[in-house]
Amino acid sequence: MKSPLGWLFPSFKNLFFALILAGVMARGNTLLNADGDLGHHLALGRLMLTSGQIPQTDPFSFRTAGVAAVPHEWLVEIIFAALEKAFGLGGIVFFSALLIAAALTVTFVESARRSDLLIAALTVSALTLGATALHWITRPHLATFLMLAIWTAQLEAFALGEHRRWWVFPALMLLWANLHGMFILGLLGLAFVILGYLWERWLEKKTGDLGRGFALAAIFSTLATFLTPSGAELWTTIFRLAASPAISALTSEYRPADFHQPGTWPFLILLGIALASAVLSGKKFSMRAALALSGWTLMALYSARNIPLAAIALAPLISELLAGWILTSPALIALTGFSRRLEAVERRLRGWLWAALVTLVLFWLTAQGASLDPQGRAYQFDPQKFPAAAVTWLQTHPQSGQMVNEFDWGGYLLLRAWPQYKIFMDGHTHIYGEAKTLEYAAVISTEPGWQEILTRYDIRWAILKPNTPLAAALESSGWQTDYRDETAVILTKP
Repeated sequence: MKSPLGWLFPSFKNLFFALILAGVMARGNTLLNADGDLGHHLALGRLMLTSGQIPQTDPFSFRTAGVAAVPHEWLVEIIFAALEKAFGLGGIVFFSALLIAAALTVTFVESARRSDLLIAALTVSALTLGATALHWITRPHLATFLMLAIWTAQLEAFALGEHRRWWVFPALMLLWANLHGMFILGLLGLAFVILGYLWERWLEKKTGDLGRGFALAAIFSTLATFLTPSGAELWTTIFRLAASPAISALTSEYRPADFHQPGTWPFLILLGIALASAVLSGKKFSMRAALALSGWTLMALYSARNIPLAAIALAPLISELLAGWILTSPALIALTGFSRRLEAVERRLRGWLWAALVTLVLFWLTAQGASLDPQGRAYQFDPQKFPAAAVTWLQTHPQSGQMVNEFDWGGYLLLRAWPQYKIFMDGHTHIYGEAKTLEYAAVISTEPGWQEILTRYDIRWAILKPNTPLAAALESSGWQTDYRDETAVILTKP
């Protein structure tokens, strides 16, 4: 019988959720200023809210007028814009923190269930938190964190025969495909499980009756991805982006991670635990587990942006492997007793009200315009990273003609200066395509032919970082410096 005092204390999962939610909000300004894409998402969300329509062509750049712009993150962008309108940037920080906390809590709960050893789940979940922190940014991809965590848990339960609700997967996929373009990872995870099932059924002669359910889940989940504002064009955009080396080269998160950086070490430790546990526990791998571990690891090594996703997808499996190692290792078996005592405490705790209370208090603070920033700063775009003062100057000193701008300022300029000004480039490289992305790279680096590109687009002014190759080249070519501060310089053609 559970003591009524259990309601007074939070369980580990509720404590885990509340601490992550508050901790991420304390880092809110870091999330807001990690890159320049939020401005684009907000500007597009505002446009959709005011017009009541989802644009199918790019409205933001003069170089892409009439070019198809697949709205593969439209639902999150509308949510972002609505929250920003109601609560300012704090609303976006709160929502982003909620997505991160929910994703990691789902992962922790599933890790505890799979491993049946709380200390293994806590260890792996703490490392997963560290691995995902690599990509804590206020962008729509955070929705994929949560969707992947839920999908992974449901997929394993289905593979183990714990439920037969194949329709769960098309329902999740319908939502996911309208939230973020990385829905394809869900289908990939499903493919790992199906291939593992077929291997065990045909080659290892194991029995099973999940084939029909897997087939229905795969077929209808794939069909669900076409139920978006862009339909089949969504798939075309994803493959075009994945196949472009120029876009990958310009966007750092698409490139392989530098594992000398401490931010990547939690993921390396996770892989080390997985390898050691697989070898030392003596537990036989299922084929679906082998495919998942190898597949997600390869994707994480190929592109830095896949590291947080691989950590979320693999955390329950690694927890299970670690538990097997602990339970079979004479050197680690003592941890089992400690873990069982923790589990006994966990079973007596039902204080989910604390997590709810923390969430409500943080939401109330957000609604009041408060910030959890340790330095007492409001949630804002960093004026040392974005050209805040320069754009304010532009409002009283309007420029004529087309501009060239820094890649990572494009979204900020859209947020504050569109529709009066249209940009040269921003981080949504899938809209610009490889040719126009290479044009930007040539101009910003003053590679041969850069002047012809500016002439072709009739560029009359520039907003750039001071002391960059392009700023120096324009100044030496006689362009006039109309504005300069430590962050930005505005130059006009004579």
